[in-house]
Amino acid sequence: MEEDSEVEKEKTLLLEKIKKPYSVVKPTKFCYSNKEITWDGLPGDKTCAGETLYKRAIVRGDAVAVGSSVLVEMDDSDDVSPIYFVEYMFENSDGRKMVHGRLMLRGLQTVLGTSANEREVFLTNDCLVFDLGDVKQTVVMDIRLTPWGYQHRKTNANNDKIDRARAEERRRRRLPLEYYCRSLYWPERGAFFCLSTNTMGLGSGVCQSCKMKETQKEKEIFKVNKSKTTFSLKGAEYSVKDFVYLRPHYFAADGKAMDTSKSRKNARLKPFVVCHLLEIELSKSYKLADPESTKVKVRRFFRPDDISP
Repeated sequence: MEEDSEVEKEKTLLLEKIKKPYSVVKPTKFCYSNKEITWDGLPGDKTCAGETLYKRAIVRGDAVAVGSSVLVEMDDSDDVSPIYFVEYMFENSDGRKMVHGRLMLRGLQTVLGTSANEREVFLTNDCLVFDLGDVKQTVVMDIRLTPWGYQHRKTNANNDKIDRARAEERRRRRLPLEYYCRSLYWPERGAFFCLSTNTMGLGSGVCQSCKMKETQKEKEIFKVNKSKTTFSLKGAEYSVKDFVYLRPHYFAADGKAMDTSKSRKNARLKPFVVCHLLEIELSKSYKLADPESTKVKVRRFFRPDDISP
């Protein structure tokens, strides 16, 4: 029991270690004049909030464009400046020139640790809106789509060899480091995913990551339809006549939860109970439905082990 608790604690600490230092960034506020930062090009469409969109800007002599990557200066000078992928740029109602960016983590900041390539970075779903004046400098970023399959192995190996040689040559000449990105890092799901390049850096005022979060947040809201035949809970939808799993402690003879810890013998473990959802009952004392006040009526199905002596 104590061993399992320690394992869970280590997993939690590891996730916090990965997320905490890089999920929230406080950019340094530079003192700059309007002449140092200007829009380059004509204004485009507007965001849903009525803010004018732009595709390109000049920041202290450097060109920052939608779809490019930039270093953002942080308050803590001891930390490495984070890299942000520019999803779109706009001018707010106060006349401030703003950027909506997605955080890109260096390999060392991911679960890969020191085994990662120093030049590879990973796109994340952590977004930040910051002032164009907070941009420290632009960085060279190559978005790569690596074809998978045995027929591409030789080509991929040759491309990697050429890329490493080019990087080594730039290092000898002391030229700035060139980064590349080919994966989305999603620590909450514990995986790396292929980049969805057709939804990245469109400059349309819509961020796919933020849109996905809003959709997921909407799904997680507990709802019951007017006919009381369907409800949604934690992103899943359940309807009357559905077959569902319930935790075994709801059917314990003494009303107490059964011990399902891994440190105990398997003989004491109980499987989930299969039930048939018959009815959804709402409490009349509550105007809005919530999981605590909503009850369901089910018909239980027994396994052979449940009825055998």
